[in-house]
Amino acid sequence: MRLTYRQIEVLHAVARHGTVTAAAEALGISQPAVSMMLRESQAIAGFPLFSRRRGRLHPTVELNVILPEMERVFQGVARIDRLIEGIRDMTVGSVLVSATPTLADNLLPRAIAAFRRSRPGIQVTVQTMDNTAAVEAVARERVDLGFVLSPLLMGEVQVAMLHETELVCAVPVAHPLAGQGSVTVRDLLSWPLIGVGRGLPLGDLVDDAFRAEGLQRRIAIEVTQTSVALSLVRAGAGVAIVDPYVAMSGTPPDLVLLQLRPRVAVGAAAIVQRGRTVSRAARLLLATVRRIAAEAR
Repeated sequence: MRLTYRQIEVLHAVARHGTVTAAAEALGISQPAVSMMLRESQAIAGFPLFSRRRGRLHPTVELNVILPEMERVFQGVARIDRLIEGIRDMTVGSVLVSATPTLADNLLPRAIAAFRRSRPGIQVTVQTMDNTAAVEAVARERVDLGFVLSPLLMGEVQVAMLHETELVCAVPVAHPLAGQGSVTVRDLLSWPLIGVGRGLPLGDLVDDAFRAEGLQRRIAIEVTQTSVALSLVRAGAGVAIVDPYVAMSGTPPDLVLLQLRPRVAVGAAAIVQRGRTVSRAARLLLATVRRIAAEAR
């Protein structure tokens, strides 16, 4: 048999207070209960735990060896209690997030800043990766939440749309197309096209837009991140079809974002593993991102 936590509490209280009466009062239980647990504990230990001198109970040499370990047990339990309280009140904890670079750079910063103002004890870790990797990280439970571009065709994750918009065409401010309110994919055939590669969600969307017009997309410069495409546009290397999240904090003065026609829908989505219940802190972060995304509409 093993000592129960309650029996350890009784032994510690008797060693500290020196009498059954004082130990019972400190623990809020009856004297007979303390006496019974002392007898049970001694039987389990198999050696004397207390000696009586001048009407008081004193720990034996053997029990004095054990008492420091009892103290560590109580300290550990106290830490557990504080941790439980912290998790309940969301004053401690962590949230691990995967996100595409576009959303990590533009949608998430305001949301995470707002979240941290209300929950400064929660650590947030953001891992940037492409859409496919971000989805896989969620599906394999390597992260709590993912923030990706939609549409998505992934059965292993549960998708919640945060924001819906449409693709735009980025051109330099002095470009001949800059004065137009909108452009078609056919309008872009005469200009070097900077594009996200095939196989990535944004690249596939742009390919579909060209195919819908009976055209094939010809990429002059292929990139994997929208921010790189915009930098190339600003440098005068060509034009690019991008998601508008790259300009959430404002369009650079040397760029113009034109509507793309026909409209090509794109959105920001939150993903969690299907069937998984995420932590309260993760749910609060998700709610904060939802609010920030709603303000962008």
